[in-house]
Amino acid sequence: MRPRYSLLLLLLAVLLSPTILKAQNKLESLARQAVSADQKTAGAAIAELRSQGPAGLEAMLTVHATAINKQIVEPLTPITPEWERISAALDAVSQQRNSYLSGMYWYTDMGQAKAAAKKAGKPILSLRLLGKLSDEFSCANSRFFRTILYSNTTISKKLREDFVLHWKSVRPVPHVTIDFGDGRKLERTLTGNSIHYVLDVEGRIVEALPGLYGPNAFLRSLLVSEKCSRNCVTPKTRTLPRH
Repeated sequence: MRPRYSLLLLLLAVLLSPTILKAQNKLESLARQAVSADQKTAGAAIAELRSQGPAGLEAMLTVHATAINKQIVEPLTPITPEWERISAALDAVSQQRNSYLSGMYWYTDMGQAKAAAKKAGKPILSLRLLGKLSDEFSCANSRFFRTILYSNTTISKKLREDFVLHWKSVRPVPHVTIDFGDGRKLERTLTGNSIHYVLDVEGRIVEALPGLYGPNAFLRSLLVSEKCSRNCVTPKTRTLPRH
């Protein structure tokens, strides 16, 4: 690189550094407010972090890293009110239940997902499920994904770094409640239909991954689909089905 260009880049970095630092400080301040015991304060901070996309979630993960790591290392530790607030805020920002295990940000608006994909030059992984990924009782398949796939270190790293993530609820998930008659009740979902679509930056289907996958099989499918999304031209007629 020519010296003139190196000096210009250095000057630009110096000029931008205060702006970047200010924005980062603001996000970290919001991350602390998001776990406030005052619901109004927390709600406003969570909404602002959510609007910032993955950067908002990253701020939450950074500010609360100590509490998150402790929960991962000592999962049987009694749940404290502070951890309940941290976990709830993380899930609201990421739109995924138990997101402290995966650190993944999910778009729920396809237009926003496509805009992010175009900006980053990444394919989209779009999950269609029953219920909501942010709810404890979403469909059985999505609960499996949260527990086995998204919490897997290799899978979560691949999805965070190389895909823009999106989910859409097809319809509410059926529930059944068993009343034991002594004050105890057991609630479960009845079905588990779901599918992962790999889409190009225009939202066109590259591959469909229906049903359940183990981590290794899922990773292999992701690698093939990612390569195809970058190298293949998807026909415009192959669009996502409407529900």
